[in-house]
Amino acid sequence: MTEKIEAYFMKEFSEKAGRIAVFSLGLLIPFYPVRMIFLFLLATSLLPSDIQHKRLGSLLALPYSRQELFWISYLFLIALSVVTQVIGMALFGAHLISSMNVYWLSMVIGSISFSTAYYAVSMISVTAGLDNFGIPFLVLIADLIVGGIGNRFNNPYFYASPSHQGNVWISGAVSLGVLLIANYLFVKKGVQK
Repeated sequence: MTEKIEAYFMKEFSEKAGRIAVFSLGLLIPFYPVRMIFLFLLATSLLPSDIQHKRLGSLLALPYSRQELFWISYLFLIALSVVTQVIGMALFGAHLISSMNVYWLSMVIGSISFSTAYYAVSMISVTAGLDNFGIPFLVLIADLIVGGIGNRFNNPYFYASPSHQGNVWISGAVSLGVLLIANYLFVKKGVQK
């Protein structure tokens, strides 16, 4: 399995080197709303973009099942997100062993939760035969609006929202649920033409 992961990572870095470099530079910025933009762009430009541009057949010609392809692409997204966040923390003066340790840990978990949610939304969108960027962008706008209605005590969606993340654990659980649904739809239902 390690060889498959390594081969997929090498394929992604060779095919999408420019895009990944630009997004990685944006992900180094520790300001969360800016990171959120680049995480969204990265999540929608990996496997969902390949499916949208009809490259799924060539990916499945490699020794990957649909399940492996889904999870390896997700692992690539999370690895890139976490590595750039840790490098950004080191560059911008965050100390891993300090009073801010819990804050940075919650930021890493928040980034994973956000990436997971929008990777899953993008996969559901392309599995249904829709766009890999447009539909997730509309979902992001709706998420920002609905999560921002009222104050945090009167809006229960604020806690489960992948972008607002009133509670990172509830948001992470919702994101994981959406990811499992996306995996089921991609593996069992296939991609609509």
